[in-house]
Amino acid sequence: MRAVRYTRTGGPEVLEIAEVPAPRPGEGEVAIDVSHAGVHFADVMFRRGQFPLPLPAVPGLEVAGTVAELGPGVTALRVGQPVVAVPTGFGGNAERVIASAVTTIPLEGELAGLDPALAAGAACNAATAVGTLRSAARVEKGDRVLVLGASGALGLLLGRLARTLGAALVVGAASTPERAARAVRAGYDHALTYGELAAKIDELTDGQGYDVVIDSVGGEPREQVRGLLAVFGRHVVIGNAADRDITMDANQVWYESFTLAGYNLGGVLGRRPDLLRAHLEEGLRLVADGTLLLDVEEIGWDGVAEAHRRLEGRTAIGKYVLRVR
Repeated sequence: MRAVRYTRTGGPEVLEIAEVPAPRPGEGEVAIDVSHAGVHFADVMFRRGQFPLPLPAVPGLEVAGTVAELGPGVTALRVGQPVVAVPTGFGGNAERVIASAVTTIPLEGELAGLDPALAAGAACNAATAVGTLRSAARVEKGDRVLVLGASGALGLLLGRLARTLGAALVVGAASTPERAARAVRAGYDHALTYGELAAKIDELTDGQGYDVVIDSVGGEPREQVRGLLAVFGRHVVIGNAADRDITMDANQVWYESFTLAGYNLGGVLGRRPDLLRAHLEEGLRLVADGTLLLDVEEIGWDGVAEAHRRLEGRTAIGKYVLRVR
């Protein structure tokens, strides 16, 4: 079968289209014939070696397609059923992939009308948005919320969902004025560049600071967060796009009365797949009913490397989805 593959870490040029053996499902798993596969920023981080994976590796965290084969013990799914899934161990940018039955959601009932390209493009970001804001940040009515990386595909969903959950103020931050303007057009109350955050905090929060800061960026923006938080504010780390973290003493949390939390989709999948399924189901329902909106651009096999370049260079304007079949 065809798959996007890399045999060494590095830039987008390490990606290649290769013939690889078709996988078979094990206990509690299903094989999925993939029709569409999301191209996620996490794929970029793994490809450039930010987090180690056994090589060769096939990227791809989210897929839509049809069930091709059931592994032992799987009874709640059927061959030929349309599904969206978070695969086991990546591998979604391929003609066939293995996923746990727990994280394979039928596109039926409330999800019957969900376009498979949109489902594949939204799966991980929608689940992460729900898990981040409900479980990690515990956003409440009246909260003031700041989202770093607000103009990316995930950032746009976070802003919309924060508003749905009752946030009184939703502010985005981005790397350039153009990307900040995109966040405002998508529904943020205000959007700033990272360099404007400190100067605008008193004006936007009446001097109180933000109750929640969602941080997928790392680097210099992460260094600013402590000065932006309200008393008992929640700094929620969900990524490290800059590939540069900060060091923090535990005493800082105590002295300054704030909460440090996190959400990692893979970490939740590994320890509580049932909880990830709940986040995934809710996120997909919110996409299906139009609460969460996502711009999807379908690409062919020859467009995956360019999609990685745009994601890495912060020039992407939507979610890229590989059209497999």
